[in-house]
Formats: sequence, C-alpha cells, structure tokens
Amino acid sequence: MAKYLLLLLVLAAATVGGLAYNYQRNAYLEADLHKPRPYATIPTAELPKLIAAYAADIKRRKGGISAGPTGAEAIDRRDDSDVGGKADAFAGFQRQNENWKRQRGQVMEQEVELQKLQFEKSIRDRHLDDPKYVFKLRLLTF
Repeated sequence: MAKYLLLLLVLAAATVGGLAYNYQRNAYLEADLHKPRPYATIPTAELPKLIAAYAADIKRRKGGISAGPTGAEAIDRRDDSDVGGKADAFAGFQRQNENWKRQRGQVMEQEVELQKLQFEKSIRDRHLDDPKYVFKLRLLTF
C-alpha cells in the first residue's frame, strides 16, 4: 500500500511539475496583453463600428491627398527674367506643400490609431481579455 501511495505521490508531483513547466513555456501566448492597449475600455460591440468609421475616413482623406503638390509648372510658366514671379510661385508651392504634408500627417496618425483598434480587436477575437481562458490556454497548450 505504501508503494502505491508513493507512486501516486510521485505521479501527482510530476503532473503538477509538468503543468507548471508548460504554463511558463506558454508565456508568449499572452505577450500581447503586456503591450499598450489604449482602447481596452471600449466595449467589444463598438470596436467593429469604430474600425469601419476610421477606415472609411482614412479612405476618404487619402483620396483628397493622393497626389502630392506640383508647383513646377507654375514656376516654369514664369519668364526666366521674372525672378520675383518665380520666387512668388515657389513660395506658393511651398505653402501648398506644407499644407499637403500636414494633411498627410493627419492621415498617418489616423492609420496608427486604426492599427491600435485592430490590435485590440485581435486580442478580443482570441479571447485574451478573459483571464480564465488565458490561464487554461497557457496551462493546457502543448
């Protein structure tokens, strides 16, 4: 009887040790939870709507700024002796270019926010926001 009790104790210790090792080995499964999550408080039902709205706004804004400013033809239309006119045309091009860069920067910022929203959605789609599920996943994934 003592042999069976000792065998049972060794098997239980080996099982617990193996599960603990497996739990630590699968720590990468919840690595995304340790990254910044600015949209963690948004309800899950609202995420797809927000993602669709951001994507539509980005698409609309990209259409307006798809082509960069072209000021070369305005400068070339001036006569070579009209240095002041060429300088004014170049200044106008610079203003147009700065406006385009500002608008493009705003679109890029929106694209970054869209990526953050999609990252949050991927966490929720994988059910990583449920601590019980993550515990089971880390413990029982071989």
